[in-house]
Amino acid sequence: MATEMVYQIKHVQKAFGDKPVLKDINATVAQNQVIALIGPSGSGKSTLLRCLNQLELPDSGEIDYFGKKLDLSQSRSKDDQTPAVGMVFQSYNLFENLTVLENVCLAPMRVKGLSEDEANQLAEHYLDRVGLAEQAKSYPQQLSGGQAQRVAIARALAMKPKVMLFDEPTSALDPEMVAEVLTVIKELAEEDMTMVIVTHEMNFARKVADEVWFMDEGVIQEKGEPEALFTQPQNPKTASFLNKVLSV
Repeated sequence: MATEMVYQIKHVQKAFGDKPVLKDINATVAQNQVIALIGPSGSGKSTLLRCLNQLELPDSGEIDYFGKKLDLSQSRSKDDQTPAVGMVFQSYNLFENLTVLENVCLAPMRVKGLSEDEANQLAEHYLDRVGLAEQAKSYPQQLSGGQAQRVAIARALAMKPKVMLFDEPTSALDPEMVAEVLTVIKELAEEDMTMVIVTHEMNFARKVADEVWFMDEGVIQEKGEPEALFTQPQNPKTASFLNKVLSV
């Protein structure tokens, strides 16, 4: 049985003003696949991820989602995500005036029409899933950065998405908090969640991803299995980037 394609990205281009950010991107994401998107800052990684969730619109090209062409004529807001795609941002985007439980309940009630009791049960399940059941009545400002990001992951999972997109989920965290977030993402990978992860955590990408995409100057310069790409990069730009980041 052929593996179903979650995303097919075809000739996607995007510019901000006169600055090209994505140049003819072609790639596929298969069901249950974990893609790690690496590369220097400003290479287009986050923009590509945001195009997958229609937070940004390509200037040209198309994106198929489970075989259906996405309508790229209208962008979404962060609060208007398709329930089938979970998105976790660098900054957690939690509502400060709501408890942790209320933050996780909000979308299932508003978007899926769950009752308060149903949403509470669902939220409690996913907070337990990310190890934060005891923080249900806390407010975001009472949490550490790592805890807040795990709440953001629970909130995305509560919509039961078919794919999870992570935009540098650990970049705003203190080093000691990075591991707790990466552990949750690693567990999702082990459960065959389809994921595309923009990350600067090279060891994590090497261990968890099925495929690594190296982006630079708006182009996917190289794709490959982690071990091959990290140990025998074929593109000089990939080799130069890895030499810099792995020697730090």
